[in-house]
Amino acid sequence: MAEAKKREKSSAKDGAKSAAKGSAESGTGDAPNAKGKTTAAESVEGEEHVFQADMQQLLHIIVHSLYSEREIFIRELISNAADALNRVRFLMLTDSNVRDAKQELEITLDIDTDNKAITIHDTGIGMTRDELVSSLGTIARSGTLDFVKRLSATEPGQRMEMIGQFGVGFYSVFMVSARVVVDTCPADPDQAPTRWVSDGGGSYSLLSSDKKQRGTSVRIELRDDSEEFAKGFRIEEVVKRYSSFIPHPIRMDGRQLNTLDAIWSLPKDQVTSERYAEFYKFIAHQMEDPLHTIHLTIDAPVQYSALLFIPKHLTNEMLYSRTGFGLKLYANKVFIQDDCQELLPIHMRFLRGVVDSEDLPLNVSREMVQQNQLLTRIRKSLTGRVLRELKSLSEDNPEKYTTFWAEYGKVLKEGITSDEANKQRLLELARYNSSIGENAEDMTTLNDYVSRMREGQKEILYYSGPSREAIERNPNLEYFRRQGLEVLYFYDQVDDFVMAQLREFDGKPFARIDQADLDALKEGDAIESEHEALEDDAMAKLMEYVKERLGERITAVVPSKRLVDSPAVLVSPDGDSVNLEKMMRLLNEKFSPSAKILEINPNHPLVSNLSRMLQSGGDDPLLGEITEQLFENCLLVEGMLEKPEKMVARIQTLMERAAALQVQTLPSSS
Repeated sequence: MAEAKKREKSSAKDGAKSAAKGSAESGTGDAPNAKGKTTAAESVEGEEHVFQADMQQLLHIIVHSLYSEREIFIRELISNAADALNRVRFLMLTDSNVRDAKQELEITLDIDTDNKAITIHDTGIGMTRDELVSSLGTIARSGTLDFVKRLSATEPGQRMEMIGQFGVGFYSVFMVSARVVVDTCPADPDQAPTRWVSDGGGSYSLLSSDKKQRGTSVRIELRDDSEEFAKGFRIEEVVKRYSSFIPHPIRMDGRQLNTLDAIWSLPKDQVTSERYAEFYKFIAHQMEDPLHTIHLTIDAPVQYSALLFIPKHLTNEMLYSRTGFGLKLYANKVFIQDDCQELLPIHMRFLRGVVDSEDLPLNVSREMVQQNQLLTRIRKSLTGRVLRELKSLSEDNPEKYTTFWAEYGKVLKEGITSDEANKQRLLELARYNSSIGENAEDMTTLNDYVSRMREGQKEILYYSGPSREAIERNPNLEYFRRQGLEVLYFYDQVDDFVMAQLREFDGKPFARIDQADLDALKEGDAIESEHEALEDDAMAKLMEYVKERLGERITAVVPSKRLVDSPAVLVSPDGDSVNLEKMMRLLNEKFSPSAKILEINPNHPLVSNLSRMLQSGGDDPLLGEITEQLFENCLLVEGMLEKPEKMVARIQTLMERAAALQVQTLPSSS
C-alpha cells in the first residue's frame, strides 16, 4: 500500500514536470552550469539569478524584433494558461493526490487601472521551483544555444523563417511590461508555491509565495507606453479576437468573455443547422445563412478539423482579390492567423471558416505559419476533401450545385490550369451551357457532352463570347446549329485563359468552331440552300476583288461551308491564336489582333449582288463601301471593331443611297 502511494506521488510529480510548459513556454532539461550562474538545484530562496547570456539575447530579439503586434502577449499567456488547465485535468484522471482537486478549471483576468497592471490567473497544474528555473530562467532545450546564436546573426526580415524551431510565447510579455511577477502553486501538494520576478533585463529573482490555491498567476506591471492594456474594453477585445474558443471559461469582472463553442471540434451529429448558421454569421460577418456547410474531422494522413462554409453570393473581394482568403487558422482552439492563404489553393478562396490542428508547429509569434511539410499535407488533404464534397453535392443535390456553380464556377475554373494535380477532378466538376440547352441556366458536364458525341465526331466543339445571346447570333454557329452538332458555350472571361492551355478531355481534343481547319466541317455534308450559288469563276473574281480592297487586314478570302444565313464571317487559322488574342485584348485594350481569314457565303443574295456589281464594271464607289461594311460587320460581331465612328458614317451614307433609290421608284406626286 505504501509502495502504491509512493508510485502515485512519483507519477504526480512526473506529470507536473512534464507540463512545465503549461504556464510558460520554453525548453526543458538541465541548464548548463556555467561559471557564475546558478542551476535550479543550487538556487537559494530570495537570491537573485542571472539570465544566461544566450537567454538575454533571446529576450532582446523577442522584445525588439519579432512581434508585430504587442497585444499578442495576452493571447500567449491565455494559451499557456489553457495548456496548464488541460494538463491538470489529465493528471486528475490518473492521480487522486492533486491539490484543490475540486477547484473549477478557469482563467481569470484582473485589471488594476490605478497601478497600470493586469493579472492573468489560472487554476492549472502550476510549477515547482525547479520548473520555474528550467522554464523561465534558462535555455535548456537541446540545440537551442546554437539556434539563438544563428538567430542573432540573421537579418530581422528572415528571422520569422527560423523562429518556428523554438516556442517562447511567455516572453512576449516583456514587450509591454516594466516588471513581471509569476506566483505559482503546483498540483503536487508536497511542493511549496514559488514567486518568480523579472524586469526582462539581465536577471530574475526567486522567492517564497503566499499563493494558496493551485495554479499560476502572472501579474504584468505595464510600462507607460502600454497602459492601454490596463483598460477592460481593450483586454476584452483581444480575448474575443484570439481566444473565443478556448475550452475553459475566461472571466473578467464576473463575466465570461469566451461564450462561443468550438463547434468544429464536435461530432457532426451534435451540431444543428441553426448552430452552424450562427457560427458562420459570427466568423464571416454575414447576415444570411451559408449556401453550403462542410464539416471535416481528419485523423490521417494528418490530424486536423475543419468547418468550412460556402457563402450564398460571390463578392468582388472573392473574385478580384488574390489575397481575399477567408479561413482562420487555429492551433488547439487558439487563434493563430486570419485570412490564411496557405490552407487552400487560390481557386478556393471563396470558402470561409476555420481549420484547427493540434499538431501544427508554429513560429514564435504565432502570427505566421511556418512553411513546413505538415502544413503542405493539410493543404493537400483539405483541397481533396473539398473537391470530394463538391462532387457529392453535384450528385446528391444537382439543383443546389447548379446554384453554387453559377456563383463560383468562374473562380473554381482558375484551378484547371493552375492545379495540375486536381485538373481532372475540376474538369469533371465544371458545368457549361451548350447549344442544346433551353436557356443560359441549362448546364451540362463534359462527361455528358462526350457521351452525346456523334459516331465519328472527333472534337469537342466550343465557342466563347460575352453571353449566350451573343454566341447564338454569331454566324460561326449557323452550320453546327443546322446540322444538330452540339457546341459548348463559354462566356466567363477565365474560359479563354483556360482554353489557351487546355488541349483535350477524355482523349477528345477541344476545337473552336471559328477555326478554319475544322474536322467537323471537312467531314460534314454541305447544307443545301434555297438560293442559287455563284458560279466558280464569278466567285473567284469577287474573292480577288475583296482581298485587294481589304489588303493586309485579312490573310485570305475563301468560300464558306459554315455559313447558312449570313454573307460573311471571320475565321482563325487555328483556335489557339483566338484564345491568346482574347487574353491579350483583356490585358491590353490597344492590342491589335492578327489578320484573319474572311469566309464569304456563295449562296447569299448580298454576295450575288456584289458579284453582279463587279461584273458590270466594278467602278461604282458603292461596291467598295459595301465591301468595307461587310468586313466591319464581321469585326463588330467578333468584338474587334476599333473605330465604330467610321462605321456609323458609312452606314449613314448607305442609308442615304438606299433612300434615294427608293424615292426614284415612287410615282410622281404631280
